[in-house]
Amino acid sequence: MVGTKVERRSRGTLSRAQLSDALMQAPALICVTRGPHHVIEAVNQLFLHSIGGGDVIGKTMRSAFPDATEERIALLDRAFATGEPHSAKEIAETVLKEAAPRERRLLDLTVQPLKDSRGAIYGLMTHAVDVTEQVRTRQELADLALALERTNRELDSFAYAASHDLRAPLRGIANLAQWIEEDLSATDQLRSETREMLELMRLRMHRMEALIEGLLQYSRAGRAHQEPVSVDVAKLLGEVVDLLSPPPNVTIAIESDMPTLQTERPLLQQVFMNLIGNAIKHADRQDARIDITSKRVGPFYEFSVADNGPGIAPEYHDRIWGIFQTLESRDRVEGAGIGLALVKKIVESQRGRAWVESAPGTGATFRFLWRK
Repeated sequence: MVGTKVERRSRGTLSRAQLSDALMQAPALICVTRGPHHVIEAVNQLFLHSIGGGDVIGKTMRSAFPDATEERIALLDRAFATGEPHSAKEIAETVLKEAAPRERRLLDLTVQPLKDSRGAIYGLMTHAVDVTEQVRTRQELADLALALERTNRELDSFAYAASHDLRAPLRGIANLAQWIEEDLSATDQLRSETREMLELMRLRMHRMEALIEGLLQYSRAGRAHQEPVSVDVAKLLGEVVDLLSPPPNVTIAIESDMPTLQTERPLLQQVFMNLIGNAIKHADRQDARIDITSKRVGPFYEFSVADNGPGIAPEYHDRIWGIFQTLESRDRVEGAGIGLALVKKIVESQRGRAWVESAPGTGATFRFLWRK
């Protein structure tokens, strides 16, 4: 029995020694004080280094650190008086930092009361962590966020003004073309060639207007966010198909088991509008078909829009996602070359990705990942 007590005492002494050693080597400034006047009893190496190696053992906190803030001393007083742990964030203290001269640093402090076997408070252990760099980084990020927000507002204003200023002359040209056609028709001087040229002019102007609108949407994509709402994807797709009004030769099949998501509805709607509209535009057969499906993939849903159109050669699978990129003449297939670039930008703003699987003559399947 005696041996057992000695053994337990030995283990207890070893445990306390290990705990003391761990505290002294901890990556924080640690100081142990005794009594209500906070007489310094022990400090670890990091604390000693921060004060330049001065001899502070046996001194009170006030005498050892006459420049200590009243907030820090008051924190010690409260912890000793109440027997409860106290903490403070980002307290400014003057410390040594490696070989640099003394500088003001920001510390997160925690003061833990020390009690004897009867529960009486006899001292305090102060644990301080230097958070200066984190605070600076946080402030820099906040400043960057403000600058980015200001830049985005300026870009929005510029894009709106530019689109307005560009649309105005287009409307003027369209009106002029209409007046010329009406005047020539009234005097029976409108030849078929002239009519075709005026019609081509109007088509080019409509294309230019669509290009301006596409650029405006692209500049805003992924930056303007709305509160997520519950979105029944099947219902959303029904509305998209109604808006697109596909021709009679195009059949659109929507999988019955579509999910309901908490997401930004306008963004998901825009992605489907562009992908389904793109499939309709390139449908060049009388039995054109578009199939829309979904499946769970980890934290995402994978949606696919598959068609039985002409397909896309593998060497163009990356190119088609670029802005202003089209694989066919714009006189043959109307488009501004922004739709897929807009899809990619929106999907990536939601931390997803978009890709295509296709080969010539096998149709094309556009897939994208959307967060649940």
